[in-house]
Amino acid sequence: MEQVQPKTTTRAGTMVQLPETTEGTTPDLLTRALREGGVLGPDSVVAEVAHEPIGVGVGIVGQLARLTLRYEGTAEGAPGTVILKMPSQFRENRAIGDHFNFYEREGRFYQQIGDKLGVRTARCYWNHMDLERQSFALLLEDLGQRTMISQVAGVGPDRAAQALDALGELHRSWWASPMLDGLDWMPRLDDPINLAAGRQYRDSWPMFVDRVGSALPDGALEVGERTQAVFEDLMRTSTAEAPLTVCHGDFRIDNLLFDDATLGTDRVAVLDWQISSRGPGVFDVAYLLCQSMSVDDRRAAEEELVRGWYGALAGADRRSPDDYPYELAWRHYRRSALVTTVYPVTAMGSMDPANERGHELVTAMAVRAFTACLDLDSLDLLPPPA
Repeated sequence: MEQVQPKTTTRAGTMVQLPETTEGTTPDLLTRALREGGVLGPDSVVAEVAHEPIGVGVGIVGQLARLTLRYEGTAEGAPGTVILKMPSQFRENRAIGDHFNFYEREGRFYQQIGDKLGVRTARCYWNHMDLERQSFALLLEDLGQRTMISQVAGVGPDRAAQALDALGELHRSWWASPMLDGLDWMPRLDDPINLAAGRQYRDSWPMFVDRVGSALPDGALEVGERTQAVFEDLMRTSTAEAPLTVCHGDFRIDNLLFDDATLGTDRVAVLDWQISSRGPGVFDVAYLLCQSMSVDDRRAAEEELVRGWYGALAGADRRSPDDYPYELAWRHYRRSALVTTVYPVTAMGSMDPANERGHELVTAMAVRAFTACLDLDSLDLLPPPA
């Protein structure tokens, strides 16, 4: 799983003019990028590029495309296809990404720890970060041959268990690690940049209710109103009560790819590290189960799946972490379900979901997340309303 990390363009002096959308990517730009990344020699060039948009309605704060490349020259070892990832072209969505530093955060991730996680990630061929101009782009390994599952359709218990095995390995590799302090570009869950989501929750709530409220289960509006009122305290308490680790932050099935021919944690490749943070690992668990599984599937397998993650976190000897008994992890899981409601609320209430599929996705996330909070009696973990 060792990866060769590319050089990262961070200086304004090596100015790269990116197109507004992925469709504008030229062979000349790709030649320069792959040379900077060390995967294309000086005697080869990208002669032609075919563009295929992917992830439409999936990536709300970014745009993705699969680029098929034809080379002139030997181009030995150069990829035939790559995934280009750029910030969203929609003004409202781009503003969200800039506000929360999502684009720099993912660039730093690939620069510093992308190959140090214990889970499979896409190889990064080119990592462009021009902080002065707020210009960002990634050229990533194409893992499209792996099995993809639509979050709208939902993931079943078997695949969810595989995903949580890999997640447990990720969390275990950074569990309470002193090296976390060195990741100053990756905010803690209780840092101001993340706490700002509370304000966005409250600002987005009226629009969210107008667009989605009729689809929500009875009792959901009370969940949202009480959660948003104490959101910042909820984040602070969650961070204070559990050992910290590297959290993916957007651990949903649209960001996972499966390869059944591969054994171990390499079976699951994890994409999209824009929202990574230092926080309690159980948050990632709640995010997957409460938003990527159908209500019926989650209800049937939820506790078994959480125990499976906890077992993977414990490692091969299955010893419970001394600092984190399962009963506490389960309580935190129930409370984390409340935090996950911020995603569909802010996505539907303040961003353009880009298309019909995006609207369908955010609605499904909302119904599942709020239903989970009700099923888990998560409101019992909040102070009584004033």
